Amino acid sequence: MSTGNCKGFIISVVMAILLGGCISEPQTVEPLEVKITDTAFSFEGNEENGHQLMTYDITMSHSEGMTINVDSVEPLIAGWIEERIVEHDILELETLKDNLLRIKGTVLFDSSELSKKEMQELASQDESVQGILFRTVAGASYQAVKIGSKTELIEIGD
Repeated sequence: MSTGNCKGFIISVVMAILLGGCISEPQTVEPLEVKITDTAFSFEGNEENGHQLMTYDITMSHSEGMTINVDSVEPLIAGWIEERIVEHDILELETLKDNLLRIKGTVLFDSSELSKKEMQELASQDESVQGILFRTVAGASYQAVKIGSKTELIEIGD
């Protein structure tokens, strides 16, 4: 084998190795999914001081590959309530089996400028508990919003 043929052979082998290293099996990454499976809320009035108490109970499932920082979990409350909040307490945050998370809490808000009829109209136009805000252990922030029977997961920036 001549020197020219030897160099050509070596270059061909090196190129084949380099090209072979560039071709790899695509890794399947499980998409991040969240589903708000159940929401319940109720209003209890306190006519003496013009405040309304809303209690809520939300259950959410999430994909296997998602690890939620439970200290970051907050309900996504309708704007008409959010702007009037006096006090908000998460009473129970429970991690259940099969990647389920259950959040129970109360929101006390100023209802002094709203009649019962106005509150009913606002509640019928805008779901009072709309979803959940949370961060993953990796640091990504999300909001999971229930739209009809589906849940939309939106990554939000800091």
